[in-house]
Amino acid sequence: MRWLLLAAVALVGCPTDPPDPGPEPASGSLHALTYNVHGFSETLAEDDPAARMPQIRDLLPDFDLVGLQEVWDDRWYDVLAEAPHATKERFDTPLSDEKVYGSGLAQFATVPHAGYQEVHYDSCNGFLDGASDCLASKGFQAMRLVLAEGAELDWYNTHFEAGGSQADDDARIVQIDQMLELMTTWSDGRALLLTGDLNLHADSAVDAPQLARLLDGSGLVDSCESLDCSNPNHIDRLLTRDGGGMTLQATEWENDPRFFDADGVELSDHPAIRARFDWSWTPQ
Repeated sequence: MRWLLLAAVALVGCPTDPPDPGPEPASGSLHALTYNVHGFSETLAEDDPAARMPQIRDLLPDFDLVGLQEVWDDRWYDVLAEAPHATKERFDTPLSDEKVYGSGLAQFATVPHAGYQEVHYDSCNGFLDGASDCLASKGFQAMRLVLAEGAELDWYNTHFEAGGSQADDDARIVQIDQMLELMTTWSDGRALLLTGDLNLHADSAVDAPQLARLLDGSGLVDSCESLDCSNPNHIDRLLTRDGGGMTLQATEWENDPRFFDADGVELSDHPAIRARFDWSWTPQ
């Protein structure tokens, strides 16, 4: 009789743990800022960055994601990096000895990342003419944010070529091409956020086609326009794309009125543009 019971157990098998169901759907919100901080030395800035930067720093904890441009001077980065964000990446490697600056870009986030890339642009115009972009090693950052288990968002931050000459226009075309290449390879099918000073005016006959090419080639949507904002011609933009089970819905957009000093003077020569996004993710 005993051998019959043992045989029955062998046929039925031992109990096992239930299969892992995998990550659960997740959702939340992200408060994001894009800000060109005009972070030159005192001489080049022609103002008082030593007074401005601490005031900017003290406002950064209100944001989950901070995309900064023109953080040229190490001193100002050190001040801004005192903000309590857990994740910080600065892209400051000069391309060559003839470059005075790195890219001037930095990303701060309250969430971790699972991947990070830096890309230098192959084209620029002007050393001591035009907008002198070639004195810097411009490029873009790409950070893969982890919002929850399985829920990821690829965040790009950049500062395109400045200036309005044909050579500047040609440089921006090359820069857009380089960004689109990574967006369609490393970020293929994934959700995207782009923050940056794009130096592309929506009301310019020259810039508008290039802005459209960036949006069409990447699938990005301007959060300002999606909320029918009051001034869609800002060159400082926050753009998003759904993908990989992630959806992003802009719920707020504004030129943040807090980034002014006690005398009502802006803390940079660019506006501080912020947006809030509701996100949700469903496993694919």
